[in-house]
Amino acid sequence: MSTRRGEFTTNDGVRLVYELGKGNRASSSDSPVVLVHGWSGSRRYYDDAFASLQQTSNHPPLLVRYDLRGHGESDQPAWGHHVSRYAADLRDLLAHLGLDNVTLVGASLGCAIIWSYLELFGSRKVKACVFVDQAPLQNRAEDWDLGSKGCYDAVSLTRLQQLLKYDFMAFTKGNVDGCLSNPIDPAYARLLMAETMKADPNGLATLMADHTQLDWRPSLRRIDVPCLVLAGGKSQIFPLEGVKEVGRLIPHARTVVFEHEDHWLYIEDFRRFSALVSDFACNGALTDESVLSQLRIEDNDRLIGYDSGARGSPGSSRASPGANATSP
Repeated sequence: MSTRRGEFTTNDGVRLVYELGKGNRASSSDSPVVLVHGWSGSRRYYDDAFASLQQTSNHPPLLVRYDLRGHGESDQPAWGHHVSRYAADLRDLLAHLGLDNVTLVGASLGCAIIWSYLELFGSRKVKACVFVDQAPLQNRAEDWDLGSKGCYDAVSLTRLQQLLKYDFMAFTKGNVDGCLSNPIDPAYARLLMAETMKADPNGLATLMADHTQLDWRPSLRRIDVPCLVLAGGKSQIFPLEGVKEVGRLIPHARTVVFEHEDHWLYIEDFRRFSALVSDFACNGALTDESVLSQLRIEDNDRLIGYDSGARGSPGSSRASPGANATSP
């Protein structure tokens, strides 16, 4: 397993930091995987998944993770903090690396960035997509009440923006508590908080104002590549039915519910997350019987759920962050 850090400049002059990973053995997969992190996070939120994905049986030929503008080690410009510009950054990253036939994996806001990318630039370079715990609309609307549990209208947005402005540390601590339902290594929890503290609070406030009011329901119906939707059964951020609606709207999408995991399911159960992503990226479908044998069909549509209670104690599913973390 090897990793390499790099930088590039977007077409509006913003420096973004990325990291490449490769497995150390042959694989039948032909699709590079690009991990897009969520609002207020960084590429380091994928530390364990990034390492685990390089060790799966059909690991991607190349694995990419990067810091969004205003996050992590990337630049913090005063402009461009809206979802469509972040989608343009993703386009610029793929062009910089010369990538094609990619599998795009987005967590939370990362889903909206990918939806915007597909809407603006099409799916020519995309083999498949994986969407992690994001509803198609965060705000409440006359015909929609399955959005965000915490930021869903002008009043709740203002409350969040005030917290970002006046007590960023309190926001950071609450963010961790509000996205995890299972114990993780305390050192890794501290790392997640430190990564959030690197973000620009003003940029986060502007970005959330854009993100929370975007309704992706019409666009989701037009997606024409295989898609996998992963939902946290214990998500404190979105109601389960709101996330499942993404899978219902996208033609031929497959939905998997992590019944005992929260919004950051890719952290809490990174091994199963990695196995599913690897399989889907390689085959454009879920085919790995070793993973599927642990899944339980919940209905006759496209919803699958599994009971992860047999996997051992919560701590046993996480490696030490020191073992899997890579230097920023």
